[in-house]
Amino acid sequence: MVLSVEADVNEIARLGKDFPWIKPSGCPRCGQPLWWHGFVLAYFSCLLEPVLLRRLRCSCCRAVHRLKPDGYWRRFRSSITEITQSIFHRSETGRWCRVLPRCRQRQWWRRLQRMTGIVLGVFCGSALDAYEILLARRFIPVSLSFECDNSGVDPPPYRSVPLPPLSSG
Repeated sequence: MVLSVEADVNEIARLGKDFPWIKPSGCPRCGQPLWWHGFVLAYFSCLLEPVLLRRLRCSCCRAVHRLKPDGYWRRFRSSITEITQSIFHRSETGRWCRVLPRCRQRQWWRRLQRMTGIVLGVFCGSALDAYEILLARRFIPVSLSFECDNSGVDPPPYRSVPLPPLSSG
């Protein structure tokens, strides 16, 4: 699960493993303390090189969490601001932004249309209106997934219990 933290991507890239990460107070699933669990590489559109993001593990529910800077959706390398500007620009002018890769913007546009059709049905408003409605309903409007933005916060569907030792016989 991805946990958003107040951090600057450029500062994380500059300091690397020495970045002073702030550990969340407890696991979002079960509330138990979290333990540091190494690093994972992540790519961001504003940087050419990957960045090391901190991981945490819950010893109770065994969930692994990754810390990610605020302003980014999980599974996206572009910031929410960049995506919103691209959708706004396309909706207003009918053209793609020149500062972002066209193929990525096209992908966001198609996903927005798909999500609008499935979640909102026949929609008579603009793409920007649909984007804002989907955001208000806590969907990621340009995602292929229909999970809401807060997925994974609920407890797991099963309870973790230790197994009895095997008897030799």
